[in-house]
Formats: sequence, C-alpha cells, structure tokens
Amino acid sequence: MRIDRLGARELGEFWSLLEDVEYLPGPHTALRTPWGELRLERPGALLGEALRRMQLGPVSLGNVVPGFPGYDVPEDEWSEASRELLGALEPLQHVTVRHLAIGASLLLSVIPLSPRARFRPAPAAPGSHLRVPSGAVLRGQGRDPVLAYEGGEHRVELHGPDAPLLLLHLRAGRGDFRSARGVALPWSVVRAARAYTAAAGLLRAVGPQGADPP
Repeated sequence: MRIDRLGARELGEFWSLLEDVEYLPGPHTALRTPWGELRLERPGALLGEALRRMQLGPVSLGNVVPGFPGYDVPEDEWSEASRELLGALEPLQHVTVRHLAIGASLLLSVIPLSPRARFRPAPAAPGSHLRVPSGAVLRGQGRDPVLAYEGGEHRVELHGPDAPLLLLHLRAGRGDFRSARGVALPWSVVRAARAYTAAAGLLRAVGPQGADPP
C-alpha cells in the first residue's frame, strides 16, 4: 500500500529506497547506489518484491508480508516471513529511507548519508528524557525543518503541517503540545518519532538540571 492511499489519523511506518538508488532486477540482481553497485546474491522473492515497491516511494511492507512488525514489536513476536525480510533488508540500511506518517500525511523521514549508516529504532525506556541537542543543525527556514550534524550518518526531515508541533516535542524532550486548534499529536506518533530520531543519533539524554545534551 502506498502512503497516499491512507486516510485515518493513525501512525504509519513506511520504507523506501534513496531517491538516487536504482533497483536492477534480473539474473544479476543489484542496486545502483551513490557508493557503487551493490550485488544481491540470490535475493528471495520477498526481498525482490519489497525493493520493487520501495523504489516507487514510501510503502508499507505489511503489503509484502502480512503482519509485518513495527519498530516496537519484540523480535520473538515476528513471523518467519517478517524475520526473513528484515534479515534481508539488514545489509541495505545505508540505502533505505524510513518514514513515519499520520494517516496519509508524511511526518518524518530518516535519510542515510553514509555507506556506514545503520538504523535500528527501539522504544525509549519509560521515564527517559531525550531531546534534540543544541548542536544539531535546524535547516529549512520557511520550509520543513531538517535535523542534522556535520559529518553525521543520517539526517531527519520533518514534513507537513504537523512538523512544527513535532519539533516542539523533539526539542523539549517532554510535554503535551497542542496546535493552535487545540489538536495534539497522537502519543503513539510522538513516541515513534522520538525512537526514530534517537536511532538516527539526533536525540540524546537531557543533562543534569535539564541542561542541553552535548
């Protein structure tokens, strides 16, 4: 399922390939990447179908593997098909973009910037206070915010009308922020966004007395 076919204001997790990555199926299946051609030795049918869809844009892998787990599902609850596909995607983290959405509205994208990039989001521990450090670059005045470090392995892009509200959550580390219309972001969305941003290396523990993380 493509992201533009969803409507309800619920959390969605989506996957895509980097825009400048080309999937080359055939007898010698490969990915053409910014860092050279990556050969895929005997890719299974699940991986082939996932890559075909991911090249088209953000997609739900639940349409490749029914019940495909979200970031917060423990590994011992994965199906065998989910385990197979996630294992096959593991070496491709540096060419895979991960997205969060609210219904049909894309909210956050984590984009790899290096062939060394690795991304494994996990739920934050209860009671933890994490926020975007002051050293993170906030780019995009007049457009969607971008979080990044010089030399970092990921950047995080926030999208759409909910981006300013989400940025408040990420910069403050806690709190129940609401829009001018009094509409709060669903907590499941905020929790997922914090997990994704932390896994990208752009959310860190708050220091003593609430000091900015280094």
